[in-house]
Amino acid sequence: MMTRLASLTCALVLLAACGGGGEEPLPSDEERLAMPADPVLGRRLFRQCAVCHDVGEEPRHRVGPNLNGIMGAEAGRHPDFSYSASLKRSGLVWDEETLDAYIEKPQAVIPGGRMAFQGEPSEANRRDIIAYLKEATAPQPEPSED
Repeated sequence: MMTRLASLTCALVLLAACGGGGEEPLPSDEERLAMPADPVLGRRLFRQCAVCHDVGEEPRHRVGPNLNGIMGAEAGRHPDFSYSASLKRSGLVWDEETLDAYIEKPQAVIPGGRMAFQGEPSEANRRDIIAYLKEATAPQPEPSED
């Protein structure tokens, strides 16, 4: 029951977050795929993900786990987050390919997973979101002591 309530809440918040914000329309997927991935646009697109996931300094778990350090990490890596049994058993390592497939169709990649998001059909959107995640979640170098 709580999982359904959490999924419904996430879906409703996601719908509200997707409302018209007066932003410029995106070029077609074909045009965008001919250009390099755009992490700035990826940040804008990540807003729908940010309803459930956090990134950046001192990230917290929300409905979904925080995504800091996701690139190259094993799925289900946060010991303080309650993942589905299917995700824990998946053996996935998050890279561009696995993230692309998962963002496109989460339930196809991890059947029985808890992610309420139905998927992002646009290849260009997925590519830009992944470019943003790579940039936003990469370990930051320690400040030098000059």
